[in-house]
This record gives sequence, structure tokens and C-alpha cells, in this order.
Amino acid sequence: GMEHKEQLVENIRAALDEYTHCFTFDLANLRTTHLTQVRKDFADSRLFMGNNKVMAVALGRTKEDSYKDNLYKVARRLTGSCGLLFTNRTKKEVKEYFSEFEVSDFARSGTPSTLDWTVPKGPLHQFGHEMMDQLTKLGLPIKLDRGTLLCLADTIVAKEGESLTPQATQLMKLWDIKSIQFKIFLTSHWTDGTARAIA
Repeated sequence: GMEHKEQLVENIRAALDEYTHCFTFDLANLRTTHLTQVRKDFADSRLFMGNNKVMAVALGRTKEDSYKDNLYKVARRLTGSCGLLFTNRTKKEVKEYFSEFEVSDFARSGTPSTLDWTVPKGPLHQFGHEMMDQLTKLGLPIKLDRGTLLCLADTIVAKEGESLTPQATQLMKLWDIKSIQFKIFLTSHWTDGTARAIA
């Protein structure tokens, strides 16, 4: 509620007083578990993700309202899935960290596939016979042949750009196919009254 919002504004302003650098960032394919790693790596800094409007209010949405000079330029960047990072580390160090930070993960059902994937016809040596029911339920044409599971036909599971079914995402997990990348993109930087976009 209101108290929570006021607390967020206070915390962000306290961070502005404490740290030299403020960055805005966008997230692609956010998983909270991945963010935990970033928080650990930036234990000496502060990371905020909350209501974008409230975060913008904390910085100041107009020239007159800016908590410090030109913060309103940074506030404009707070759209979509994004956040704020406050740190005393150099801009170079922060940019290097995020350019290298990438985590692969399993896609979720309902999201567009990033690849084409077909289970080829033939033996499935990686699975024991006890997997037959599960694989059949997931839509694969399976036969047990002398203790070996056989896929009876090339089976298209995912097509790039098409929405993934729950069955497809289950199969991708079983084949250990991590098709999405979690990344953080820095969008702007503020320090000592100067705001700049980061391309």
C-alpha cells in the first residue's frame, strides 16, 4: 500500500545520497533466482525493482522535481521490466560485468520458441523403459523394442516464433535444452548531476 510506496521512495533517495553512481537497467527473461546471483555479486551496492512509477517519483519525474540534478532524465528509462542499481563501482566495471552476465534457462510454456527442435526418429538411449508412459503422454510416438525406447517418427516439438505448449517445455527439460538467455541491459547512467544514455 501507500506505506510501502513511501518506504521505496525513501530507500531510493537514501541510496542516491550514499552512492556515486545510479544505473537503470532492463531485464530479458527475468527469473528471480538469477537476480539473486547479481545481488550477491553486488553486495556492496543497492538494487531496486518495484513499481516503475514509484521509482520514477523517487528520482523525480520533471526537472523541478528531480531529487538531484538531471535525475528526471534517468527516470524516463523506467518502463517495462526494469530496475535501478546504485553503486560506488566505476561505470567501466559495471558495464563489463553486465556485458558478460548471461544465464541460460528452460523456456516456459506459452512463450514464443527461440528455436526449431525436432525429436528424430530412432532409439532414445538416454531414457529407460520406465519413461515410456511419460514420453507417450507428452506426444511422442514411442515403442519399446527389446528394452530400448524407439521414437517412431521425426516429431516436431518446437518451431521458432511459435508459442510453446506445456508438453514441448516438458520435453525440452527432459532433453536438457535451455533455449532462453537471461540478460540485463544497462539503459542509462547518472553520476554527480550528469545523466547519459547507455547504448
